[in-house]
Amino acid sequence: MFANGEKRPASSEQGPYALPEGSALSSPISPAAESLSAALKFHFDAVKGGLPNTHSVDSFWTALSMRIYDILCARLLQYYYVSTIGGVILARDVECIRSACTLAGKEHTHWDTLMEILVLYMTGPEKLQSILEGEGSKPGRKSGCRAGLFGRAGRNQCLVFLSRRQDYLVKTSVGNERSQWATKLLSELGVDDPTEGGKEVNIAAYSAAERIANSLN
Repeated sequence: MFANGEKRPASSEQGPYALPEGSALSSPISPAAESLSAALKFHFDAVKGGLPNTHSVDSFWTALSMRIYDILCARLLQYYYVSTIGGVILARDVECIRSACTLAGKEHTHWDTLMEILVLYMTGPEKLQSILEGEGSKPGRKSGCRAGLFGRAGRNQCLVFLSRRQDYLVKTSVGNERSQWATKLLSELGVDDPTEGGKEVNIAAYSAAERIANSLN
């Protein structure tokens, strides 16, 4: 996704957003995210001038926006883990890129949903259930209902993104295992872990096209 710059310490194995608690934020936005956003905005006028009409501009920019979104999500879900403070930086980076990706086109719901999902990285484990199911959730309530983040973003979408929290897994003598809070949360939600046993994530299911299609259903 985006590099955070040399002054931001992070585990090379877990990516640039796996920052330890107490890390100082040297800048509000990662240099790479800022550069990409600036480049997109700089070239936007050239794109408008080189295409015959507004419809063509919208179509081109929407396709570009969706491709950037797909690359971003693929990097996160395949390679990166996110700590609480890393989630703050990630949200700023995504918003920075989103501002350039929405300069044209009308379908940007995938970005809106992603910004909501990123809250999962910045929230304490004790508040995750109410976010996922909705404030009015009750014990035994089905998680598939149209409420909370499950209802707006999709259950599996939320759970797979959640699994990229840096504290989701803990190291044990027999390898990585799901943390106690994560196991308890899944039990209370009445759902299975879609990443159980290192199951491979189908990245195509998290593309912008899939997100837009699901939002229309």
